[in-house]
Amino acid sequence: MIGRTLAIGALAALAACSPAPRSASYFEAHPEETAKVVVDCASGAHQGQECVNAKAGAAAIRRDRRMDRYKQNF
Repeated sequence: MIGRTLAIGALAALAACSPAPRSASYFEAHPEETAKVVVDCASGAHQGQECVNAKAGAAAIRRDRRMDRYKQNF
């Protein structure tokens, strides 16, 4: 019983040490890092919420670039 409690405590401590996933707005502000994380996600080297956020950030970057090109035509 003590071993199980100790193991659960150790797992909880390890989980608390893992950094929180970066937000989509973070990735939108850091395009070079976004591109790297998206590639890592596609290859399976990176997983989880950070992949979702990186993809959302990449979509926002593309949207902003399209909008800039659109505005230049007026």
